[in-house]
Amino acid sequence: MAEALSREWGVRIRTGCRVSFTLIDLNGETGRRNGMASMALRSPGLEAVVLPHDSNEVEADENGSAHLESVRSLLDRLREAWQGPPARVVIRKGLPPHTGFGSGTTTAVAVGRAYAQFAGVSAGIAEIARAAGRAGTSGASPNLIERGGFLVDGGHRNPDDFAEDPRRYLVPTRYAGGGRRPPVLISAPFPAWPILVIIPNGNQMHGEAERDFFARTLPIPAEEARRTAHAVLMNLATSVLEEDYTAFCRAVDFLTYESHFKRKQIDMQSSQVKFLLEEARRGTEIDAVAMSSEGPMCYAFTRRPRAAVDWLSGLREAGVVRDFWFSGPRNAPADVSWIPVLDDGLAVVA
Repeated sequence: MAEALSREWGVRIRTGCRVSFTLIDLNGETGRRNGMASMALRSPGLEAVVLPHDSNEVEADENGSAHLESVRSLLDRLREAWQGPPARVVIRKGLPPHTGFGSGTTTAVAVGRAYAQFAGVSAGIAEIARAAGRAGTSGASPNLIERGGFLVDGGHRNPDDFAEDPRRYLVPTRYAGGGRRPPVLISAPFPAWPILVIIPNGNQMHGEAERDFFARTLPIPAEEARRTAHAVLMNLATSVLEEDYTAFCRAVDFLTYESHFKRKQIDMQSSQVKFLLEEARRGTEIDAVAMSSEGPMCYAFTRRPRAAVDWLSGLREAGVVRDFWFSGPRNAPADVSWIPVLDDGLAVVA
């Protein structure tokens, strides 16, 4: 934008959330580790604005407030690195934190992307993710901001001393640091299958509790990592590309109920989450169900929406489920646009 107009314009970013099918290789003996199969959903979504201001300032709604400090720190680092202008960041619509939506990485990278445009800097998503200390485990959130849809990334090459202490490198993303963004192996639109988002009454796994869980559980047996990789590449990904709903549901349920690491993640969850997953397996209302990351958020696929809603309504009355809604894939990158700013400092754009 022209310099004369800079105080009258801000930048808005809108993007979806990240949900995880599974991390792929948590053994690492082949020379690479991590990698993730993931996708972007339309709802819940993230909306943030970057506005002119006399100093750096960050505000957020209830969901976004969980990431105030990390966003403020990132904004300060980017401004210093790019010699950019001060800005007021307002997270208008934050993602539910510590639930399985990739809120921490998505929020930081999205705000960084918006600030780059605001500052007139042509920084890529990979540079922003490194500055935010993200993408050290999976590149799912940064890549989905850039692409949307269904995505499989190839994880990271192991350092030379990996075999001496694998647990040092097999850690959650917030402890892995901002490394080189994992390469994208598969990127494709997700079919137009409705996605039922389910929020059970479950445990929020984050921080030291998540780090301790990784340390106790990893590395997993090499054979289990191979089974998961095969299921992702030869079953899950192919069924998405061929839009084969039946094969896709079989692949999702294998990852949920039979893959080694996902079973360990479910074991750490509440009795309500375990009950939900077992009821989904036994019943006819749901065709397939997954738990994103450590949960508690689950998402399901069904050809019987009325029966599924009736079933979940009963679970909500019983205290198993807090909320649920139908969403869909976001097969598009983040929307980043200039917006006018009014005298009160708020941009009002539909």
